[in-house]
Amino acid sequence: MPPSPAPVALPHYRPATRPQPKGGTSVLTTTLVIIAPAVLATAILRSRSR
Repeated sequence: MPPSPAPVALPHYRPATRPQPKGGTSVLTTTLVIIAPAVLATAILRSRSR
């Protein structure tokens, strides 16, 4: 029977070295600002096509 493997030490938690962005627009907000008008325009134009 082979010997059991030795436990491995996990690395300690280190905070990010780059500074966190302050303010600015989130990715979600930017995505909604771009997609919402397109979805509304598509819904409006689709209902008139008949």
